[in-house]
Amino acid sequence: MTGNFRAAAAVSEATPPKTQHPSSRTVTGHEVELEQGRSIASTTDTRGIITDVNDYMVEISGYRRDELIGRPHNIVRHPDMPPAAFTDLWRSLKQGLPWVGVVKNRCKNGDHYWVLAHVTPVFDTAGKVTGYMSVRRRPSRDLIDNAERDFAAVRAGRLRGARMVNGQMQKPSLSARWNPLWRLNLATRLFLLAMFGVGYAALLLLLPAESEAGAGLRLAFWPMAGFAAYSAWWLARDVSGRLQGAFDGFEAMAQSNFDYPVDVARGDEVGRVLRGLKSTQIRLGHQLEKSEREAAASSRVRRALEVASANVMVADHEFRVVFVNQSLAALLKRHEQRIAESIPQFSADTLVGMSIDRFHKDPGARRSQLMQLNSTHRARLEINGLTFDLSVTPVLAESHTVGYVTEWADRTEELAIEREVEQVVSAASEGRLDQRITEHNKGGHNLVVASGINQVLGAFSGSLASLTRVLQALAEGDLTRRVEERFSGAFAEMAEHANQTVDRLAQIVGQIQSAVSVIDSAASEISSGNADLSERSEQQAANLEETASSVEQLTATVQQNAANARSGRQVAESVSDIAQRGGDTVRQAVNTMRDITAASKQIEDIISVMDGIAFQTNILALNAAVEAARAGEQGRGFAVVASEVRALAQRSATSAKEIKQLIADSVQAVEKGALQVNEAGETIGRLVAEVGQVSTLMSEISAASDEQASGIGQVSNTINHLDSTTQQNAALVEQASAAARALSEEASKLGEAVSVFRLRR
Repeated sequence: MTGNFRAAAAVSEATPPKTQHPSSRTVTGHEVELEQGRSIASTTDTRGIITDVNDYMVEISGYRRDELIGRPHNIVRHPDMPPAAFTDLWRSLKQGLPWVGVVKNRCKNGDHYWVLAHVTPVFDTAGKVTGYMSVRRRPSRDLIDNAERDFAAVRAGRLRGARMVNGQMQKPSLSARWNPLWRLNLATRLFLLAMFGVGYAALLLLLPAESEAGAGLRLAFWPMAGFAAYSAWWLARDVSGRLQGAFDGFEAMAQSNFDYPVDVARGDEVGRVLRGLKSTQIRLGHQLEKSEREAAASSRVRRALEVASANVMVADHEFRVVFVNQSLAALLKRHEQRIAESIPQFSADTLVGMSIDRFHKDPGARRSQLMQLNSTHRARLEINGLTFDLSVTPVLAESHTVGYVTEWADRTEELAIEREVEQVVSAASEGRLDQRITEHNKGGHNLVVASGINQVLGAFSGSLASLTRVLQALAEGDLTRRVEERFSGAFAEMAEHANQTVDRLAQIVGQIQSAVSVIDSAASEISSGNADLSERSEQQAANLEETASSVEQLTATVQQNAANARSGRQVAESVSDIAQRGGDTVRQAVNTMRDITAASKQIEDIISVMDGIAFQTNILALNAAVEAARAGEQGRGFAVVASEVRALAQRSATSAKEIKQLIADSVQAVEKGALQVNEAGETIGRLVAEVGQVSTLMSEISAASDEQASGIGQVSNTINHLDSTTQQNAALVEQASAAARALSEEASKLGEAVSVFRLRR
């Protein structure tokens, strides 16, 4: 059959597809050719899920990057690919072997593209497969034609017995089928060849030459020697040829050619070397493609930064400048002389390689601050009057800072114009509108700002000058001047309002001039009427004074009566209070008598007890005397004591009777006194009631006197108020007369003052 048929698929196509089955996908039959020299690269995990793709795969396949990452690689599988290719691919990768073959892939829109796929496992340091790497390049047209022809034969069932072996669809030849040497490794074949020669030589030595067997061996020597020579030549040719292929492959890699074909079909010692070479070739090709991709990206970034309008500087982790774009170089070149005055030997042409420490007064503190950055940091740098705003962003790789990107912004001119604007605005706020911002040394945005502010100040100055001229004329009494200039916006409104103000003022002045004569005539009439009113007010004031004098005398009499009534009421109230206190005292005395009576009864009871005690004591003394008499001489002393106790008991009984009689007499006297005190209390109670009535009458008399005094006082106050009002009226009439005279004089003065204004006729 064809020995060169190659069919391949991306790595993950060995796993069961998780997307739409390839046979059900629509195809257009349109081929998209890969560009010569460009390659498609991708990596997957052990399950065939895409983990990375290069830009060319995105471009050719038509899928977005996010549509490829995280999806099975068979998303680009074409339905024309035979399943045998995936079986062989998976078998090779499972054995840790590389795989090479032609692949027909499908684009997103149904088009297809052919690639020569180089696939190899990726091992970690422990030798474990962690994923797969694939590099695909443009195959030759012969490979594509052979693959298409063999694909059609497979689909038609014409390649029975053929199988995919290491990326090649082949049907075993008779020599490979019957020659067992094809199934032996190199060491075994060398060993068998050596043993054949040694064994044959041993047989020749051991068998006698005269023997029939020895003669047969000698006859077969030359054929056997020829066979051995052929085997040695075949083995040497096979080994040296494949080793030469390996050498050529290494030379091709040394020349950055990673497409050189390497035969990986056989698994002997040389075959394993060739397979290792192919894996190395694929990995180096993938790494080269990745490096070229990253270099291209870096180059694009560098070119973009080089021509960017922003001022960009890049420093490495040792704080040395590694890149300065054109914009920043031009900026620092423009200020080179001023910077060199502060930083000796500074040159904008030798920035690359210079340490950024030279820009800072305290490099140690600045380094410490930069090493702790994990996000953009903004700072201000001042050098010899120049001001730069810096935005420093750390460049992180695997959580380590590998450099810093700094964007410079020259704020020198901006701050200068800010100060100039501040001065001009401050002067304008103080009313000095003659200052302007210089424009000859500015450009771009700053010139626009300066020109705009100057135009605003000019507009303000012009409008205020016109308004000032009108106000100055107004101050001089000239009401004929107006704002004649043409303004717009708020200035036009201000000019219109100023003119309206002058017009209104001229109208008012004209009205004042017309009213002055009317005011003068009215003031004269008011003065004449006030004189007559003043005479009448004086006569009324005299009459009110006489009435007020009579009312004052009546008021004094009523007030005296009220005072006497109040005194009588106070005396009655005092007597009532004394009588009430006397009644209270009598009641207290009655209560005290009752308490004395109760106490006397208690004392009488106590005396009765004492009398009983004395009687019992006398009986006990008699008993004691009898017992003492019985005792004879020994009881004599006791008899004397008993006699004394008896005498004492008799005296106690006598005293108790006397006290009892005395207390009885006292109780009778107290009861008699209590009756008399009760009678006195009743008499005092009647006296208190009578005194209360007298006090009530005196209170009513006093209240009536107070009301009379109050009423007469109100009458007196009213008369006094009328008198005061009349006098005030008289004074006001006099004031009105004076005011009328003053009004007449002021009207004259007003006429003279208004006469200075010049009005339009």
